Amino acid sequence: MSITTSSSDQNSGETFTSLLEQERLRIFGYIRTLVPHNSDAEDVYQHVCLTLWNKFDEFDQERDFFAWACGIVYFTVCNFRRSNQRDRHYFSQELIETMSQERMQHLSNYNLRLELLQDCFYSLSQADQDLLIHSTQEKQSIKEFACKAGKTVQTLYNRLSALRRELAQCVKRKLKQEGSLR
Repeated sequence: MSITTSSSDQNSGETFTSLLEQERLRIFGYIRTLVPHNSDAEDVYQHVCLTLWNKFDEFDQERDFFAWACGIVYFTVCNFRRSNQRDRHYFSQELIETMSQERMQHLSNYNLRLELLQDCFYSLSQADQDLLIHSTQEKQSIKEFACKAGKTVQTLYNRLSALRRELAQCVKRKLKQEGSLR
């Protein structure tokens, strides 16, 4: 007996996998906002992934996948809370609703903030860009990089700290400008 899958099932599976991969960090971040313990958040994430997969045929692909997933996250967290309500370390339903709404608003700007961060990054000098890239993507330690660059380790750490603050301020400033334009 052989099991065959139709090409539409395969395409649907590939679409689902692609969408979930694109949004997995934001979905987990949203869950983590609502569930205080990381191990519980991971359990909820697993349940959410299963539910998303099981209900994917109901998903309207004209809609935002992240928003749809967050609706499922919300109800999954509520069910999780109900099943663990004897534990006093969990949030009240009202707090979960408030945090859910605030986190959704925050995450809805995620792509815009990434674009603005990229703009801010490219406005930096090439040396500063190289330092940031090296500190986040390279396998070499800061100490080794400092030796190659002829700088002290503390000088590089101080510069990284200043660059991170500068980028955060730049993104905030651009977000304010975006908000005033809308």
